[in-house]
Amino acid sequence: MKNLYWLSIAFGLVVSGFFFVDRRFTEVGLIGALICAGLTLGLGFWWFRPRPMWQGILWGALAQPVVVSLNDQMVGISDKLGLTHLYAAFYSPLPEETIKLLGVVIIIAAFGNVKHPYQAAAIGMAVGLGFDAMENVPFILNAAIDDLDGDLWGVIITGIGRFFTGAFSHALYTGVAAWGVGKLYAGARHGYWQVAGFWLSAIALHTLFNASTIIAGDWPVTILLIALITWTLVIWGLRFMRKQDRKNAAQRSEITLPTKDPEYS
Repeated sequence: MKNLYWLSIAFGLVVSGFFFVDRRFTEVGLIGALICAGLTLGLGFWWFRPRPMWQGILWGALAQPVVVSLNDQMVGISDKLGLTHLYAAFYSPLPEETIKLLGVVIIIAAFGNVKHPYQAAAIGMAVGLGFDAMENVPFILNAAIDDLDGDLWGVIITGIGRFFTGAFSHALYTGVAAWGVGKLYAGARHGYWQVAGFWLSAIALHTLFNASTIIAGDWPVTILLIALITWTLVIWGLRFMRKQDRKNAAQRSEITLPTKDPEYS
């Protein structure tokens, strides 16, 4: 399974190269994109517990350029099926949450020792963190070029806007989806149904966020409301993960704690 992981990473590197090689950018845009990506990753390493696995971050970052082409295919499919009103679900949630969850499964099989659902969720959050960091890069590069008020202003507005409306949104979605995989590995009843259920829940959360951005032109308050909900769920999730990590660490210490010999006590 490790070979499959590294083969997937190599494929992602090739696709990423083609994705960025012809992209126009300015120096201000490049610096802004690197700062935003670095800030996202830095805060993730600071806040997330357990600390994000680098294998997950790498998968998520390289999956983002791959998913861009899949998103375009999904738009074509929805057009042919007459389902253009479902762009919010088809355009990115379905392919993105599927590719990210696939990475979680491969990483767990290759590197992870998952005995509790929160451990799988932590891997999912690492994948989502890498995706979040990489997804902001093309948006900021394009904003520096397209903004009529100047490169710097475009970078500042886009960077701040994307950060405050959902800096760790993909970490949330993939963490939710990965919880189902963790339930399967932990031996829960109807494990495969739980995988499907939590995967669909992640798609639903992602679709809700996308839909808010689509109707924001008519109802600007919707994106603020969804951003508030997203941040509330992210903060709750991080607190929950910390609690689970401390609980698991305490249980391990109790198991490994040497017992006193009654003869010498």
